[in-house]
Amino acid sequence: MVQMRVHQIPIPAGSALAAFRDEAPHVNAEAVAVALPAGAAVDPQELARIAMTRPSDTPDALLPLVDAWIKVQRIILRPFGVSPNTMNRKKLQERPVVGNRLGPYQVLAVDGHEVLIGDRDRFIHHRMSFIVADSKAILGVVLRSLNRGGDFYWAMVRKHQTRILEQTLTRSLQRILDGQHEQRPEAN
Repeated sequence: MVQMRVHQIPIPAGSALAAFRDEAPHVNAEAVAVALPAGAAVDPQELARIAMTRPSDTPDALLPLVDAWIKVQRIILRPFGVSPNTMNRKKLQERPVVGNRLGPYQVLAVDGHEVLIGDRDRFIHHRMSFIVADSKAILGVVLRSLNRGGDFYWAMVRKHQTRILEQTLTRSLQRILDGQHEQRPEAN
């Protein structure tokens, strides 16, 4: 197991996430980073895929409940314009391809250093970015509230947002560095 030290950083200049941040006011814009071990090869597409396959620290015994909750969310939230979540504990996410879904988000941009995912619903305009550059793995997020529903959502997650980013990044990197992820063919 590789020891990882996570630290907060500014959203990297020149990234697609920084461009989104700079387009309009937002309620949150933050990023966390981990220095990669010497010689570690981490692909941002694989990092995003692993992170969105299992983004929470939910104990294995409770994962069937998470799957059930995601199905219920699809039914309950559809009338509110919230897009479906593709996560399921029995199915690894595919490698990100622009236009496809990755977990609950639309894949918006993919290049050799960054994967940008996000969505806009009636309440929030959200972007999340997985960046691998300068021997670091970075996970960043920008959130815009569109109304009181968005303000309520942000009030609920604000306290935990940084910890969620840190845990998602370290857990995903650990799986990649330990070779505990299943390689998937690239989607066409």
